[in-house]
Amino acid sequence: MDFYRALSEHYDEIFPLKEPQKIFLHDYLKQENLGSVLDIGCGTGTSALEISQTGVRVLGVDLSDEMIEIAKRKAQERKSSSSFASADMRDLQLIQEEFEGILCLGNTLAHVSGENELNQVLGQFWEKGTHLLLQTVNYDRILTNQIIELPIIKTSQLAFYRYYTHRPDGKLDFSMKIEFPDTKQVISGVNVLFPITSSILKKALKETGWEITGLWGNYEKAPWTEDSPATIATAKRIPR
Repeated sequence: MDFYRALSEHYDEIFPLKEPQKIFLHDYLKQENLGSVLDIGCGTGTSALEISQTGVRVLGVDLSDEMIEIAKRKAQERKSSSSFASADMRDLQLIQEEFEGILCLGNTLAHVSGENELNQVLGQFWEKGTHLLLQTVNYDRILTNQIIELPIIKTSQLAFYRYYTHRPDGKLDFSMKIEFPDTKQVISGVNVLFPITSSILKKALKETGWEITGLWGNYEKAPWTEDSPATIATAKRIPR
């Protein structure tokens, strides 16, 4: 089985939407009074479906057709008003409408090739929405401590392994492996990531017309530090 199809089929099992993230999302939407959201890198639509329960209009997009197929099926089963489409965050021209909020969670942003493409992507976000919520792994921690492995995620059906190889060009090879103990099957895949440190992110947001309004280290809203597990930022669009 292809790794990314296997990942999409087990994505909700590996990455369930936890209560702190639900609370964070609902608080953010309420605080900013957002009536429409574009969820970029939506995966199987878990966050989008959660948000849509409050009456917010949501479009979720993802580069993976497999993920979008699952998101659409889940929306149909739950009779959700959210909609989903395949799209690359590097090219959002086919999305005609604007939204009040842009979400880019789950380390999606780190799939850019470098600072230039990061600015291009954030510039497209600027054109699509007035409020922005981003979340990535805390790459300050990964780089400073030369971390090469993330905690293993184990469920009743599988074990999910994640490794970093620090490349000479400053990027990271992100290797993933899924083991199915019952069948002894092992599936693996590799992505190249651009480690977006806090300084790179702040610089890029400023250069693309965003004003940072919040920075946290987890969904419990702990202040961001170099040792935080995540980098979560909110920003507002500065009118040009």
